[in-house]
Amino acid sequence: MKEYVVVDLETTGLDPYKGCEIIEIGITEIIDDKIVRNYSKLIKPQREIPEFITSITNISNDMVEDKECLEDVLPRFRKYIGDRTIIAHNAKFDLKFLNYYLKELNLELIDNHICTLEMLKKSRSYKGKNKKLETACAYYNIENLNAHRADSDTLATAKLFLKIKDETL
Repeated sequence: MKEYVVVDLETTGLDPYKGCEIIEIGITEIIDDKIVRNYSKLIKPQREIPEFITSITNISNDMVEDKECLEDVLPRFRKYIGDRTIIAHNAKFDLKFLNYYLKELNLELIDNHICTLEMLKKSRSYKGKNKKLETACAYYNIENLNAHRADSDTLATAKLFLKIKDETL
């Protein structure tokens, strides 16, 4: 049985080393090439969400006001992932945030991953103008109804992975 967990984060910026925080974690599970679960969780940051980020993600300070903080969510998330391989589009970005905060909480880092952006670079069929998730979804006719929200982006990434995995793995 092959199990993967597709992960996407929404954050308050580009760099956890400069104080940017995770404000949403999304997952989509794939078991034996079938999507079996899609879920996301909003997270209350320590600082205000910048208006610019709200304009991209539609995640506002009001939406996260009564949510759990990352210190409560991340240990459960790490336990849930276990030793399964994670998949992310531009995994370098998501892993930078995840591993930064996992290290802060003395939790096991994640290194077992697949990056769909890197897969697109190896794909023989992909002829899109760039490797952005939005462009790849349009090229392969994958609907991403709520781009820049973690649950929708993980579902789109899971579908992209299943479309291109046989020619790139």
